[in-house]
Amino acid sequence: MVNKKKTKILIVDDDVITRLMLRKVLSKYGFEVFEESDGKEGFFKYIKVSPDLILMDVMMPVMSGYAATAAIRNYEENRVTPIIMLTALDDIQSVDKAFNAGATDFITKPLNWGLLVQRIKNALKSAKIEQDLLASQQRLDYAIKIAKLGYWEWSAKTNHITASKSAFDLMSVPYQTEISLENFISNIIPKDITRVHQALSEANYGVHNLQLSFRIKKLDRSVSHIDCLGDAFFDNKNSLVKITGSIQDISRLHKAESLIDYQANYDKLTQLPNRSFFSKTLEKSFINKNINSSTISAMIVLDIDRFKAINDSFGQEQGDSLLCTVAQRIKNVTREGDFIARLGSDEFAIIIKEAKDLAELNLSLNRLFKDLSKVYIINNQELNSSFSMGVAVKFQDGKTSSELISNANIARSQAKKQGGNQFQFYQKEMSEESKSMLLLENDLYKALEKDEIEVYFQPQVNAQTLKPCGAEALVRWNHKKHGIISPIVFIPIAESTGLIVSIGQYIIQKSVLVAEKWHKMGFDDLHIGINLSGRQFSHDNLMDVILKVLNDSSLPAKYLDLEITESLAMSNADHNISILKGLKALGASLSIDDFGTGYSSLAYLHSFPIDTIKIDRSFILNLETKEGQAIINTILAMAKSLNLKVVAEGIEENSHVEYLQSKNCDIFQGYKFGKPMSESDFDSYLINNRQTKGKSCQAQ
Repeated sequence: MVNKKKTKILIVDDDVITRLMLRKVLSKYGFEVFEESDGKEGFFKYIKVSPDLILMDVMMPVMSGYAATAAIRNYEENRVTPIIMLTALDDIQSVDKAFNAGATDFITKPLNWGLLVQRIKNALKSAKIEQDLLASQQRLDYAIKIAKLGYWEWSAKTNHITASKSAFDLMSVPYQTEISLENFISNIIPKDITRVHQALSEANYGVHNLQLSFRIKKLDRSVSHIDCLGDAFFDNKNSLVKITGSIQDISRLHKAESLIDYQANYDKLTQLPNRSFFSKTLEKSFINKNINSSTISAMIVLDIDRFKAINDSFGQEQGDSLLCTVAQRIKNVTREGDFIARLGSDEFAIIIKEAKDLAELNLSLNRLFKDLSKVYIINNQELNSSFSMGVAVKFQDGKTSSELISNANIARSQAKKQGGNQFQFYQKEMSEESKSMLLLENDLYKALEKDEIEVYFQPQVNAQTLKPCGAEALVRWNHKKHGIISPIVFIPIAESTGLIVSIGQYIIQKSVLVAEKWHKMGFDDLHIGINLSGRQFSHDNLMDVILKVLNDSSLPAKYLDLEITESLAMSNADHNISILKGLKALGASLSIDDFGTGYSSLAYLHSFPIDTIKIDRSFILNLETKEGQAIINTILAMAKSLNLKVVAEGIEENSHVEYLQSKNCDIFQGYKFGKPMSESDFDSYLINNRQTKGKSCQAQ
């Protein structure tokens, strides 16, 4: 017989007697009980055991019940755990504060045990109903969205429409609580509006059921087909009172066959042939060899340099606009007989057919490159973009379609490695380099288990005392055969393959252990900075990894400084703020790295729960200029107004130190104070630079 799963209750109270009595009473009623003595540990326990209900004391050390409750509510997704707050306070202000923090119920001490158990049962029952309703609503909303359905009601007396948001979306009209019939149907194609008026006229003459279809001209100038159903309601004098009905987008029924064919062969965004269609076309060109041998045909593969950064900084919508503009420019500059396709993301391909000679092919390439390199205007904003192109000549660089594509891609990769903003013809030597990179990728999969991944540490010093106050953890790959491999080489490979997640997890674990050792050596004010990659930051297990590492270590969480770049922070600001709040709730310190190189909104920056900004090295190198000093002064002033610490990276000269000290910068990092070094070398560095009683990073 299967045992019934016990209901889990978490008790968070700093009073031992209260916890003991609660455990005794609740265990008697068959509950599985967990307990912690302060809000912070209670929050960690909540994440670990996922209780069905929490009994939370208000006044506790380390973290109050209010703060712990707020942290739990920030962490939750698609679930609301009942939290009953226990306190000796019974004033209205305390009650309001509890509910504002997210409490479900509030009970004053001393506790009435019978009443408490009843309140617990009621809270659990209400939570179950609420969870079921939430799940049911989500399923209904999803079904409506998938079915493209909307609901509406028209009043004969007021001539007004009330409708669901989905109905407004289908009619391509901004949502309003109430709207006139004329405005609601304003986007119906004029030829079809007469059908609506005819249906209303029939209802006025006693027709109870309405059914009609019409076309909507949407904001993007596309046309959707709508099916409309309605039931008419009359008063006791048979006068029309209202019509209630539904609308549904049935466009797919009108263009099913052509749409299936189109989607199979064309890219929806740019309207260009897709990868599949391109491959078929290229394959046919090899089958058909009845061509003039004196002409040259070639394949070009191109992509946009740093397209991900453009997407992250400007948003996907503007990134899509750029792709469409690029597609249009390629159409404009290529010849009528050439074939163009979008292979995916920011990757395009062109088949140049039968150029007279190499000179004409070069002319076509230069014309294409020049036109694509002109400034782009996206949403009234200028954008400069560059391209990497690879060229492979048919039959000369590939005797099959797959070989030609492969070699064109190799040439494109070579163009990108050389800084981008250029085109490269395929050369046989390129294949050897491509093979070498593939072997390197294979080795990277085994690097962790072979202990080849190492963590180096670059010192950070207090800007006034110039004494060590922390370090930034930096990854190195010590390949058994090739020696130290630059992060510039292997980090992009790790990002593209997903290995960056496991490597990042190792760096966090290793760095915290090393920082814990420093504290035990007497350097108990040192913090450790760890960069989080984009893929690592958005990974589902990040919070669990950080939590486990902190729980397994004696290092206080405030000495763990997690860094994300400015462009990553702004890539999906609202969502990322939620992740950062979760990390902040664990007690970690948060930093924005490479500050000033992205496109931060100050409104968002104010909303980010960060402690530190790191000025990018490029700004420090310009300190000799008035413009560079003005930028640094602005960043420091802004940081001070937001109560943020500032780390200046790339400090190499005495002049850098003197200027930034005069401007009350907090922390320095750069070759002047030490290059990235191994763990043992950093230990020696600390001993040689043992701190005096001067200020530390934390004291700033």
